[in-house]
Amino acid sequence: MRFIILVLLAVSSVVPPSGAKDDVVVIKAGRIITVSGEEIQNGVIVIRDGKIDAVGANIEVPWDAKVIDAGKRVVMPGFIESHSFRGVDSANENVPSVPFVSTFDSIAPALPYFEDSLRQGITSIFVVPGNWTMIGGQGCVVRPVGITAEKMTIIKNHALKLSLQPPQGVSRMAHIAAIRKELDEMVEYLRTLDEQKQVKVAAGGSSKTPEIELKRETMARLLQGKTPAFVYCPTASDVLKAIELSKQYKFRMKLVLGRDTWKAAADIAKEKIEVILPPDMVFWETDEEKHEETLRVLPSIFAKAGVTFAFQTDNGTLGSSYLWYQAATAVKYGLPRADALKAVTLNAARALDLQDRFGSIEKGRDANLLILTGDPLDAQTWVDQVVIEGKVVYERDKDEKLKRVLGK
Repeated sequence: MRFIILVLLAVSSVVPPSGAKDDVVVIKAGRIITVSGEEIQNGVIVIRDGKIDAVGANIEVPWDAKVIDAGKRVVMPGFIESHSFRGVDSANENVPSVPFVSTFDSIAPALPYFEDSLRQGITSIFVVPGNWTMIGGQGCVVRPVGITAEKMTIIKNHALKLSLQPPQGVSRMAHIAAIRKELDEMVEYLRTLDEQKQVKVAAGGSSKTPEIELKRETMARLLQGKTPAFVYCPTASDVLKAIELSKQYKFRMKLVLGRDTWKAAADIAKEKIEVILPPDMVFWETDEEKHEETLRVLPSIFAKAGVTFAFQTDNGTLGSSYLWYQAATAVKYGLPRADALKAVTLNAARALDLQDRFGSIEKGRDANLLILTGDPLDAQTWVDQVVIEGKVVYERDKDEKLKRVLGK
């Protein structure tokens, strides 16, 4: 099966973006999965300057276009990894509060993770600090292709990571108190700056707010509503605490969930918060009192509650390493197919507030597309080509590592 072969691959042969830019590219597809609308049979996608200019079944091909003939292929939006702490050469998991650090400074383009992601059809990744640091720093949205972090980066410092998982030896009460202390200190700092500005204005001086210290800038942007928080909540009670904190300190947030959080699905739906489900999203749960086991299928539970969710992967179990597998698993356990595809495309883009750029095949969106040999949820389907911003950056028939593994 596809994922068994792929797990053997540490390095892929990638076609790098060329220096010249094709102004007009056309993809002729046997089937187009738009995600945001109806599927199109025997359709055409017109790309201009890296953006989708038109899509439909009866579209005239511009005379000067570079044509990619995928008449027997399936084309869909690229997969989006909306939460990943892989792709960096080191991770901060020791210092509890470092809002000023950025994963940009630790992104390692040569890591096999990015090459593997490209082969698996992932076109955008939110690389963000892990779940074990109280205030872990800022994450970056990157494309999995490029020889430097600068070339890979789409948005340098996109969101701040918070975690409600207390470190070993620290109670949840003490952990939440420490977070509140950090937030209260920032509230007081901003209040002091505003008072200084008012004093200057009263004396006939400038009305400009004093410059914020560099190390405090990220927290200030959080409380000013300019930067969202990705808050990791391992338990349902943590979800309620995160909601309370976001309301009290008036910051925007997305939730990165643990398995136990299904119990708070109704509360999340009420607040209309977008979430990223845990990689192990289907599991058996034991009732210690009744000595009974119940199968928990998180995608179905959250869909029934009306929560918008995205999937994520990990490098643990084989299946959970692939976004397509996560989507297929959710369908296997009852999630509608359209919802599963959205969870790896459009919903993942919404979690990053980038739904106007990624996640669907519509006019004006970035041309981040997959050309597949078959249905995206079929284990026998391969990613044949990957297009990022109108450029073909991966071709299966030029993947030398894959050829060696398959013996052809």
